[in-house]
Amino acid sequence: MRFLSESRRHGGLSRAFTLIELLAVVAIIGILVAVILPTLGSARSAAMRSRTRAQFAQWALGVEAFRQAYGHYPLFDPQGLVNPPGASCAPAQPHLFHDLLAGRRRDGTPLPGRSGAPAASAEAQNARGLAFLVFGEADLVPAGFPDETRRNLVRDAFDGTEIAVLVDRNLDGRIVVGGGDADYAAFPIVRSVRGTALVPADGDFPRDGLRAGVAFYSAPPDADEAGDLVLSWK
Repeated sequence: MRFLSESRRHGGLSRAFTLIELLAVVAIIGILVAVILPTLGSARSAAMRSRTRAQFAQWALGVEAFRQAYGHYPLFDPQGLVNPPGASCAPAQPHLFHDLLAGRRRDGTPLPGRSGAPAASAEAQNARGLAFLVFGEADLVPAGFPDETRRNLVRDAFDGTEIAVLVDRNLDGRIVVGGGDADYAAFPIVRSVRGTALVPADGDFPRDGLRAGVAFYSAPPDADEAGDLVLSWK
């Protein structure tokens, strides 16, 4: 009986010690998750920013190819936005940025003839219907996207559609915003998912102009200040 009692006592201590160990392991795992998750989130965000810059670089090559073909940069939306307010989500309808560079509509149909078309339209500017850029699936919001108002619009790697595009309109080797000889009166405003309205900081976009032919920028979902913008130029 004494031996049995001792065994039960030791068995109870053993089970209690095992439970303590389990709780300690759970606590350690919780600490590791708390440490690793932010790191993984930061790594994912950095990867998405790199992908967005790569997209912008490809688009910039298309814009430069247009300039080489026609002797000037394309005249995108006057507001300096890739997807201006009211841009159609219907693939068969015009989308100035896409159509100018792709030489066709988003549904694949060729641009109509320039006869009677407005001077700023894609068919008038790209009268030869040249393809300077092939937009892939990663460049367009899919048709099944939850937000119907953004389907088939041009997007960045974050699925953002508020993207600014600026070009050297007067071909002086600089993109100038504000001032007498400016290409644009003001910076296009882009908004993050949080609704924060952002424009580039002076350090990223010098007051005397950015020495480039074309520049793009957009706001990642967690952007809170100008320094958070993804900015790329060529």
